[in-house]
Amino acid sequence: MIITISTVLGIILIVLVAVIFLASDSSKKAQQISQAKLEISRKNRGLELLTILQSESQKAASYSAELDSALITKEQLINSKKELIALAQTNGINLNLEFRDETPSLENKARRTSMVLSLNGSSGGFVSIANFLKSIENSKYAVQLTSIDLNFENNRSFNGNLNGQIFSF
Repeated sequence: MIITISTVLGIILIVLVAVIFLASDSSKKAQQISQAKLEISRKNRGLELLTILQSESQKAASYSAELDSALITKEQLINSKKELIALAQTNGINLNLEFRDETPSLENKARRTSMVLSLNGSSGGFVSIANFLKSIENSKYAVQLTSIDLNFENNRSFNGNLNGQIFSF
């Protein structure tokens, strides 16, 4: 059996082509494996974040009821007038409460109803007013006063106006 140089060169050439083909194919496969690992890593991180989000949403759901009860409803706003007048009377103040303009509630903002509280009293003076304001602060109503105009006579009797807003859903 005589092997000629051309036969040896042919075999070497075939082996070389096979090695080059296999090397390029394995390079592509390595790149595909690397991309697949990266994609799996991204999906794994996404699942971790989703798990965290689900546990946080359960916590948020428990706070949702508290947030919903933090502000009164429009129906409760109607009763607030009687209750605020009763708070004033408890503190020795005669109160006339007038609701004015209303800014409707939006998706992430509460309804704001402007109000004027006209008050007067013949005893207690500043202490009565301070106690009344503290009673409002401790009540279920979210009230923001924008101006206070008070007049005192004889260090005991007083009258004045409080302008502000009451917030509701």
